[in-house]
Amino acid sequence: MLRSLMAGIVLAFAGSRANVARTILSCTGIVVGVGALVLVVSASDFGQRFATAYSEANAGRPATLEVSVFEETITDRAAFEEDLVRAGGQDVSLYQSPVEPPSIRSGDTVVTEASFTGVDPSLGDIRRMNMLEGRWFTDADTGSLAPVMIVNEELAAAIGDLARVQVGTDHWMDVRVIGVLESSALDSGWYSAYILRSPASEELIFGSGSSDEEEESEAEAMYAMGVPTTYQVRIDPEDPAADDPWGEIFTERLGSASWRWGVENRESLSSYRSDYAEMTNEAITYLSLALMGIAAITLTTGLLGVLNVGLVTVRERRRELATYRALGASRFTLFVAVVMESVVVSLVAGIIAIAGCWAVLAVGGAVLGSFVQLPDDIPLNIPPAGVLVGLGSAALVGLLAGIIPAMRALGASVVAGLRE
Repeated sequence: MLRSLMAGIVLAFAGSRANVARTILSCTGIVVGVGALVLVVSASDFGQRFATAYSEANAGRPATLEVSVFEETITDRAAFEEDLVRAGGQDVSLYQSPVEPPSIRSGDTVVTEASFTGVDPSLGDIRRMNMLEGRWFTDADTGSLAPVMIVNEELAAAIGDLARVQVGTDHWMDVRVIGVLESSALDSGWYSAYILRSPASEELIFGSGSSDEEEESEAEAMYAMGVPTTYQVRIDPEDPAADDPWGEIFTERLGSASWRWGVENRESLSSYRSDYAEMTNEAITYLSLALMGIAAITLTTGLLGVLNVGLVTVRERRRELATYRALGASRFTLFVAVVMESVVVSLVAGIIAIAGCWAVLAVGGAVLGSFVQLPDDIPLNIPPAGVLVGLGSAALVGLLAGIIPAMRALGASVVAGLRE
């Protein structure tokens, strides 16, 4: 049987080389169908990766909650943060606007309309930070003697020299700018900056003071100016609270111990899911299914084309096939020869289609990159799954398109074939 199989494969390759015109004709439909399928898989993979990266940069990784306390004073911030973790938070970061928004300057350039947000290094685990220059905060930066800051690209362009940056309200203080961040939808203004929460930046974020009375004055000032206490919290996507977009489950968990940090009215607590990963994935799934349906129809058309060519080929090759039978070729050998010729043609078409798709995506990536800034780790290319789908579908189409002609070839009379 193995000998007959190998003989059939040899005859298949010989038939493909001997009938170049027929091979090209059979390839055409497969190239279009497989190419469409590979492009759909590649576009779907890129769209999912790009949409996920955009969502993570502009809304947070799955599942991110924004938790706020309105109208009341948090008297023990450390206890509040402990309870955020107890309620299910895997990563917790301050996300606080300063009580008195400072101005920022570098040399003679002063920007007064910049917005600032006090954060922790863990915000880099909650959101995707696309750094254009420098780096994100680390725990080591909290020991800096000067406030540490990261600015967005618009603010960096406005202030110019990042080595001489100062911020302040009633007086100026030097700050260290360690990075420039790509602007995102979460920027609180056109000119936006993140300030690392540390002993050096406590006054800048929360106002002056360290005693209990001063902390109460700080909280009262924040309330008077309408500045809530806000945190970003990432929880396990499998947590039941992740399925609650309005955050009622998480708020209930958090509010059960609100007395520990001085909040008596649970109505002062608010949390909601700020990322939109589920909506993005759902939209991409529906779009991918629709495109896969179109590609499948195109591939089916190619299959019918190969099947039609195969039937015509068997009719024209009856004398040739009958001669093989007369010379001792087994029925299994002829069956394999006809089927494998169809498979070989389809695989060649699949390789041509993948090469064409690679060229199309290379050009498309270059054009898209000139309009949209693509993250370095999200190139527009054919994923390994796209290659496997392309070659697998091509081989499957060739196999299905070769079975019927092979069955017809085996049913033909040897004597009638030799008389032709």
